Amino acid sequence: MAETAGTVVAIALHNQGAELPQAILSVLEQDIASETVAILVLDDESTDDWRECAAGLLDHPHVAIAHGCCGSAAHTRNALLDLVDETFPQARWVARLDADDRLATKSSLRNMVEAGDRGVVDFVLGSNYLRQGSEMIGSLNRADPEVLLDRERLTSFVSAFCAGETEHELPSCNLLLRVRSRIRYPLTRSAEDHWLVAGLLMFNADRGCVVSEPAYAVYSIGGQATRHNRADSAWSHTRMRLSSAVRLWRDVLQSGNRVLGWGNEGVVWKEAQEIHKRFYPGVMTEDQLVTIKQLTEKTHGSIIPFSICPSSPDGPVISMAKIALTEMSGLLAPETLRAFLVAVYDAEVVPSNIKRDNIRLNERGALVYIDIGQDIHPLSVSRFLDCAARLYAITILGWSDFELARRRTWRTALEGLSTLDGFAEFYRSLIVGLHPVCSPSEQPHTMLFQHDDVTLLIKSCPQDEAVLTAQVKHIGGGLCSNAKFARRILLIDPYPGPYLRQYAAGDLKRLLETADELKSEGWLDDVWVAPTASEEVAELYQRWFGITETCHSHTVEGAPLFSQLWAFERIDTRFVLQMDIDVLVGLADAKHDVVCDMKTPFGTQTVWCVGFNIPKTASEFRAYKSTEGGFAPEIRMGMLDMPRILTRRPFENPVQLERPVRMWHRVLEHAQQHNGMQSVRGGDPRSFYVHPRNENKDWSKLAMVRDLIGQGIYPSEQTEKWDLDISAQWKYQSRSEDIIFLLLGRNTQPEQLARCIHSLAMQTWQEFGIIVIEDAGDRGAAMPVHNWLGGLRARTTIIRRPERVGYIANFQLAVRDICTRSDSLIVVLDQDDALMRDDVAWRLWHAWREGADLINAPMFRPDKPLALYPVCHSQPRRRGGGNVWAHLRGFRKALFERIPEQALTPPGGVDCLSDYLTMVPMAELAEKPVALEDGYYYLHDRGAYSPDRKQREAELKLWLFTQMELSGA
Repeated sequence: MAETAGTVVAIALHNQGAELPQAILSVLEQDIASETVAILVLDDESTDDWRECAAGLLDHPHVAIAHGCCGSAAHTRNALLDLVDETFPQARWVARLDADDRLATKSSLRNMVEAGDRGVVDFVLGSNYLRQGSEMIGSLNRADPEVLLDRERLTSFVSAFCAGETEHELPSCNLLLRVRSRIRYPLTRSAEDHWLVAGLLMFNADRGCVVSEPAYAVYSIGGQATRHNRADSAWSHTRMRLSSAVRLWRDVLQSGNRVLGWGNEGVVWKEAQEIHKRFYPGVMTEDQLVTIKQLTEKTHGSIIPFSICPSSPDGPVISMAKIALTEMSGLLAPETLRAFLVAVYDAEVVPSNIKRDNIRLNERGALVYIDIGQDIHPLSVSRFLDCAARLYAITILGWSDFELARRRTWRTALEGLSTLDGFAEFYRSLIVGLHPVCSPSEQPHTMLFQHDDVTLLIKSCPQDEAVLTAQVKHIGGGLCSNAKFARRILLIDPYPGPYLRQYAAGDLKRLLETADELKSEGWLDDVWVAPTASEEVAELYQRWFGITETCHSHTVEGAPLFSQLWAFERIDTRFVLQMDIDVLVGLADAKHDVVCDMKTPFGTQTVWCVGFNIPKTASEFRAYKSTEGGFAPEIRMGMLDMPRILTRRPFENPVQLERPVRMWHRVLEHAQQHNGMQSVRGGDPRSFYVHPRNENKDWSKLAMVRDLIGQGIYPSEQTEKWDLDISAQWKYQSRSEDIIFLLLGRNTQPEQLARCIHSLAMQTWQEFGIIVIEDAGDRGAAMPVHNWLGGLRARTTIIRRPERVGYIANFQLAVRDICTRSDSLIVVLDQDDALMRDDVAWRLWHAWREGADLINAPMFRPDKPLALYPVCHSQPRRRGGGNVWAHLRGFRKALFERIPEQALTPPGGVDCLSDYLTMVPMAELAEKPVALEDGYYYLHDRGAYSPDRKQREAELKLWLFTQMELSGA
């Protein structure tokens, strides 16, 4: 039937099953040739039994059924018009008939169609009767051409009708439209049919005709839409606006100027070479126009420029800029659409009345929005996404102006937009292009100094088992962060003890296992275990000291000797940088090549040992030198020139109780008195070491001290001291800035962390502080975050946990202990995420200054580019969290401290969902929560969660949402 029908009767249906059979029968009984008529019923999400009510009729070959979720009368009527255009190729006319109405006579349709066919017209209007229930009421609502086709009489009639001064009204339900005429209903809340018909009669009377008799339809005034609309204040408001609009239309037409268009806000006409728009009374104030003009000017022509004309009692008037524009024909290239969206986003403006009539192309082929009015808004993420989607649907996919809006009335925004083929990728690319920080950053580049002539040797024994992992990563992560050695070797002295100044029991088995793990993870190149055979000990002592009367590996005081000399002999590079496993190494500046500095003094032929620097009071470089009495070689951490040492053997080392007396550094110190060699100290204080004494190895703050020294930080009391001063003021730097960014993470990829730091460094307002906490990731304290901060370093507190404690514990440490000001705004910025714009910090600070105690701002997820997270701070527990958990989120320290401890301690602990657990209580307690909407603020770049994590999150949400709400009082 669709292939041959010349006329389609379009029936919009929503829960009108009882009346539908009457409507269909009235069409089937028409005396027009049956083969030329089709009935198209569009069911707009009915919930009644309409199929059963119309059983039998729906199977008629002339009846077609469509289903939609349009959401409003205007959308449903336009959907019907679109369907007829697209699916009935031979149709000339589409006739409106509501499901609760019926055609008045058997010839109603034929008379309307014949009248349309006789003239070159696009619409035909007919008369109607009214009924309430089964009773006919009133007289014929006659479509009088003498009234309807005369502007003056039409204006008077509409005024009387809108004011309720006549029982008759515009015959807007009795409408026949030419197929593919592009005539569509305006999207008003009510009276969309009156607006359409009034506009057609006023501006296009020559394109229509009126059939007064016989009546076209019997119209029910007891329908759901009619009852609802008349009970709504919008019903009377829109009719009064219609009355004003019709009077204005008449005045413009009487002026003799050419009308270019009209809409719900005003009318546009051309006078000479000027294009003007007058707004209906009460629609727009001049102050509003000034604001819109300011927004428009920021787009540099992507929205048509205009000027505001002198005020008028009939409504404000604007004059458009004289720009050569053409209508869009066909589809656009994606690049054209992208350029327009970039322009309006950068200008922080969104035009939202997107349809073909409102867009043009300029001489360069660029898109220009021409509808000046209340649909031009300051930027918001939701409006921008909607604008982009509508433009994409129209200009790329070729959809009708209203199709996307119809689809989104019954789906979530994400579901509706996902139906746009290719739009998700287009929008992802658009947002990433607008915010370059979204692209992956390169891993932070630290200059790597090559030292192929130096071996790094770390000396250990079984009592070091508990600290081996932490110390190897600390030393390697520091020294190897900017230097590449020939080899990194862990030397293990297997001696079982007792040890000199013993602080722990030895565990050789576990030490060896840990060493192998560190080697397999790439922290070490080799693990050397010193032999224990007496013969090897004796032979080595013969080479070094020329003695044969001892084979003990340790000195008479119990200090290790053999293992270290054995390792020295195996070194195949000229230099060895040797150190005890327990040294704490500080490198304050990644640009400092401390190894090169230490090799320099060996240019003097008499130097064989160079000591590693210690914390200094002065910051300047000190020349390497010795004293008159000579320094002993630095056994705890120093560099040796092995050929100069080996070629001067043997050295004197007395024997007592069948054991050597001197350790190797004392042997060389004694030799220096006779052979002219020397050990020197000095250098650049940017690199240094501190040695914790064995009696302090169980100090509770030792892990914190290791972290601080690794960052090049120490208190003034530690200067000029080799040994760790545990009485000094060792602590992480507190933060008291107005805005403090909190960067929590674990095992964050370096390129992601670099991106995060870059997003902070690019902020135009830089008065904020930063807290970085690494929760014992695989690299632990070796992550050289402090060397990646650049100018941010002075305002950053870095905490690198030796053991994992979890998100909440780190959160509490940062907020309660590190932040000292109760009114500071703490902004959560995960290490693998980033700020998307350079003014985020300033906008947050401005909102904070205005009194906000809780702030949310939009985030963008590359894996879900079309997802929106609208925030509702009111009663979030009842709204599934109200999206208050979503990034970006910031809060005042005092607000967090008001959360009762039990609110943060769900059964089973907090291993995930910390965002919900912290933000939902704070949203309930907040006195001035703010949701910023002006563009994307935050890049949330994460992968999919595992099923186990999702299950655990569901359990925590159930617990959270069933807890008692907190009061802000």
